[in-house]
Amino acid sequence: MHLLLNDPKLDKQVISLQHLNPALQNVISCMITKATFKAFFTPQQVDKLLSHQPDIELLLRDLVPLAQTYSHAPISNFHVGSVALASSGAIYLGANIEFERQSLSQTVHAEQAVITNVWLNGETQIEKLAVSATPCGHCRQFINELAQAQQLQILLPLQPSISFSSLLPLSFGPDDLGVSDRLMQSQRNNVNYYDNSNNDYPTNDPLLDSALNATKNSFSPYSKSPSGVAIETDNGIYSGQYAENCAYNPSLSPMQSALICLHLAKQEFSAIRRVILMESSNAQVSQKSASQQLLAQLTDVPLTYLTY
Repeated sequence: MHLLLNDPKLDKQVISLQHLNPALQNVISCMITKATFKAFFTPQQVDKLLSHQPDIELLLRDLVPLAQTYSHAPISNFHVGSVALASSGAIYLGANIEFERQSLSQTVHAEQAVITNVWLNGETQIEKLAVSATPCGHCRQFINELAQAQQLQILLPLQPSISFSSLLPLSFGPDDLGVSDRLMQSQRNNVNYYDNSNNDYPTNDPLLDSALNATKNSFSPYSKSPSGVAIETDNGIYSGQYAENCAYNPSLSPMQSALICLHLAKQEFSAIRRVILMESSNAQVSQKSASQQLLAQLTDVPLTYLTY
């Protein structure tokens, strides 16, 4: 029996743990119902979970239903969850996010969401990835941008773990384009913002600082077009950085990345108050049009567009 929390989202998450043994269920429930929980478990918290479930792969599988509760799928009603074990020992959650009245290409896949969650929290490598459904080709290509992707262990439903190389044989990756950078392990971009695009915009704004930092951390080794987005709500700032892919189409925009961050923090899109997109004034690939279009479907808040 679970505790009713008078919060539909939290109650749904607690219910998702009912398949676990009571001790593990209680420990996880205590963690996820705290306001500080941001869709990941710290290494210290993971150690506590492992004391109740010592099999790390089984623990990752056990957490998939919890990850699925973050799914926002008003179009497909197909709720996908993904759970990642980072090299630090932390465990991260992710889920698919769909946007009504928007191009399907704007959809965020669960694997993209969890990788973004890992990356935005400063991690550099993923060791294991559990999913509620077999990754589609789009996601396999996105995953292939990671360092040591071929050795990544994938945990599929009702199957033993397999290496990622088994899911994507004869792959096309960064090496085929002569690129040595890898997602989550690239050098920061040398980007400096000078107030030359909007003379009235304050340069001591935390939202601008967040957008600039996201731009510096973005990954665009193919187009050389770093970009970042920062979203402000009454409860905080949520940033997103561009994640480019060697196959181009599976690339994740900084707006999608920031919306992942906001959504995993259990913030509603209606809570958005300000949004900044930052990119180069002569970027080979611009995020402006797509970002404006997506944002307009979520809120009346205008996009502040700044260039460096």
